[in-house]
Amino acid sequence: MAYSKEFITDLYRKLLGTRLSEEKLVAIYKEGRVPGHIHSGVGQEATHVGTLVTSKEGDYFKLAHRVVSISSVLGVPFSKIYAEILGRQDGNSRGGGGVNHIADFSKGILGMSGTLGCDMPFAVGAAYKLKLEKKDNIVYCYYGDGTSNRGPVHEAMNWAAAWKLPILFVMDNNQWAISTCIYESTAIENPGADRAAAYGMASKVVDGTDVMAVYEAAKELSEYVRAGNGPAILEAKNYRWRGHFEGDQCKYRDPAITEKWQKKRNCVKRMENYMLENDFITEDEIKTMYEEIDAELNAAVDFAEASPKATAEDLFNNIFA
Repeated sequence: MAYSKEFITDLYRKLLGTRLSEEKLVAIYKEGRVPGHIHSGVGQEATHVGTLVTSKEGDYFKLAHRVVSISSVLGVPFSKIYAEILGRQDGNSRGGGGVNHIADFSKGILGMSGTLGCDMPFAVGAAYKLKLEKKDNIVYCYYGDGTSNRGPVHEAMNWAAAWKLPILFVMDNNQWAISTCIYESTAIENPGADRAAAYGMASKVVDGTDVMAVYEAAKELSEYVRAGNGPAILEAKNYRWRGHFEGDQCKYRDPAITEKWQKKRNCVKRMENYMLENDFITEDEIKTMYEEIDAELNAAVDFAEASPKATAEDLFNNIFA
């Protein structure tokens, strides 16, 4: 497939911006500047960026708790993301959602539940709305390999398949559910794609560390869903580089395997090598882009820290009763 320089450069910038933001969050967390905790998605960015660039205005998104910074690809400014994570009033939810709950209805971002999998039916409900409206928009619904074994996930998928709803389920298979390896909890090799047949869904398995491969698979499946064929599942295989949360010492896994993924399957470096080999970019241009994004992130952190902190009174805003 032929690509323009503009498309490839934009894709890379989104990928790099997400990576540098994930690393920035880890850095400021270590400095004690982040209240609560974070679930870093360093290493898993290609799965999310590669799928989201196939979206269009009017689509809905049920994102995951990892990768934290991914809503930036959908147009949420880093300043608002960081303000939310730091519990400030200029955050997208005025500091009430925090790191796991970046939502923005103006961008179609529906938010998520802290109880993983229980929010999948809400994404299917949004898909039902789109079908009633007879639009060619779809819902992008993200979940993980551990979450794939939960009951609400299968109830949601059954509903989506039975009613042929426009939803693309994107399974981010990073091989770890907190401290449980996928091979110890699931009887099949591909816990996303291998289950698709049970619901009559189309599916694909893709290397989640190759952003181009993810994009091409997501483009094919998203177009299939937009055409009215019902839901589909894209399973992207990658690896969780860091612990379940920052501070997790990962005593339950082999550090040599983690190091191998970091060195051999780095989605940002793979994209950079592809661009350099095909004359889409130069080393100097890559360096400049790193510097520009780093400055943008520093400004976002400064903005967040200058924003007023959320107050106890804010707890009573935006509630039904």
